[in-house]
Amino acid sequence: MNRKLVIELNHLPPSVLNLNARVHWSVRYKATKEAKEEVGWLAKIQWKDEKPMMKARISYEFFAKDHRKRDLDNLLSACKAYQDGLIDVGVLFYDDAEHLEIGGVSFAVGTEERTVIIVEEK
Repeated sequence: MNRKLVIELNHLPPSVLNLNARVHWSVRYKATKEAKEEVGWLAKIQWKDEKPMMKARISYEFFAKDHRKRDLDNLLSACKAYQDGLIDVGVLFYDDAEHLEIGGVSFAVGTEERTVIIVEEK
């Protein structure tokens, strides 16, 4: 049986976490901590005390309210803290290439901003 976890956030990843953001280290540190905690708590509610996924695929779906151009690489790089949060609460064993692969990454315009994180055991 392959396990699956879906986490839905009511916002896009914080722009201060993308690789191109020119921000003070303390601003990035605070945003990273908050992102890890947010995803960690949401995951823990669903995951409870199950064992970590030793091999997993993580996919991201991004939705925005406007038609501004967005760089998928920046959105994806801003999600690193989310992956770390999933490791911290025991959903993922680790995020190296042996244990985690990046699945699909999509972007669409919708009625509200959202980020959907889909983690599937392999």
